[in-house]
Amino acid sequence: NWPVISLATAFGVAAMAGAGVADTPRVIAVDDAVVRKALLGRFDYVGSWQHVSGKHDGRSNGTSTRSTHIGDVAIFRFTGTRVRIYGVRGRSGGRAGIALDETSTAGRPVDFYAPQLEPHALIYESPRLPAGLHTVSIAVWGTRDARGRYYYVNIDGAEFEP
Repeated sequence: NWPVISLATAFGVAAMAGAGVADTPRVIAVDDAVVRKALLGRFDYVGSWQHVSGKHDGRSNGTSTRSTHIGDVAIFRFTGTRVRIYGVRGRSGGRAGIALDETSTAGRPVDFYAPQLEPHALIYESPRLPAGLHTVSIAVWGTRDARGRYYYVNIDGAEFEP
């Protein structure tokens, strides 16, 4: 057991050093602005997304990433059993389509419109999933609620259960 503990300690891996299951995080939060080389646990943005910072109104880390361009897509990949996507809802919010593992929720758009600002609002929660690799895609539709002023799809972050 000593070589495993030494190797685990050298690489900072407490779980390999005999730590219990209770030490595994139950939820991992990921900010919209996370940029790293890892393929999992980050957002990838396809299209003309705009990063917004300095908004300390309840957004995670004061940031969000938004688009109004039809067909722009935000992609979040994770390994786990459930995911939650958070966004910013408000009077300028538009609508988006969601796909989980390439299965669309078409006909049930995610609406980013709200009469009052709702930073870090839960916009999507998956059902319990089989453990493994999953992908959530959020596509800008370019439509809005009749009361809305604009078409923003505004991502604030995600949480997933590993």
